[in-house]
Amino acid sequence: MGDRNPRRFENLDYMKELLVAGVRASNLGIILLDSQTRWESLNAAITRETRIPVEQHIGKSTREIVGELARQIEPTYEKVLRTGKPGSAWIVGHVRDTPEIGYWFDYCFPIFDKSRRVQQLGLFVVNVTAERTSTEILKALATNSKVRMAQAAGILERFDQSVRAYHSHLRMSLCKLACPSTEAARRADGFRLSLEHLDDDIRLMQELIYAVIAQFPVPEC
Repeated sequence: MGDRNPRRFENLDYMKELLVAGVRASNLGIILLDSQTRWESLNAAITRETRIPVEQHIGKSTREIVGELARQIEPTYEKVLRTGKPGSAWIVGHVRDTPEIGYWFDYCFPIFDKSRRVQQLGLFVVNVTAERTSTEILKALATNSKVRMAQAAGILERFDQSVRAYHSHLRMSLCKLACPSTEAARRADGFRLSLEHLDDDIRLMQELIYAVIAQFPVPEC
């Protein structure tokens, strides 16, 4: 019997084209891993997160690059390699020696060879630190601010709904980008446009966050 779901068997050429198209992406990180989960390729958005040059990533494991943060994504790698199905993870912690806590959403998907074995892994990485941090700030303001408590609580509720909707949209967009449903969607113009739209969505969400937080300055001690 023929394969009823040919979309599952992505090829390496598509991932390479995706990496080329993603070179200009300023908000969406893209990584290509081999079957041993060593890094093979990445775009500039990732180097801004890891704060090390591109060449220092190649051939290394995620643990060698981001340290203990790797514990949070390695089970997803193993599951995708074992099942051949995409997986995702939320990553929380410090990158290298940075004092600030960061938050990332990682979407991992398989890349198959002609024998339908998982040959490599593709990984999309989105920094969602601004959303998480701003939500925490608004919650604190809604709890502690005597003057703006009601206003902050109302905005917090709407803002939280917007963030949740955005994260759902983000997950679906990454899934479609990883597994295009038609051959036409795989063509350079199609997925490049999809990637650019997603990159814009991430940027616009960050701008919304900063605009909301600006309405609630942290009170001076």
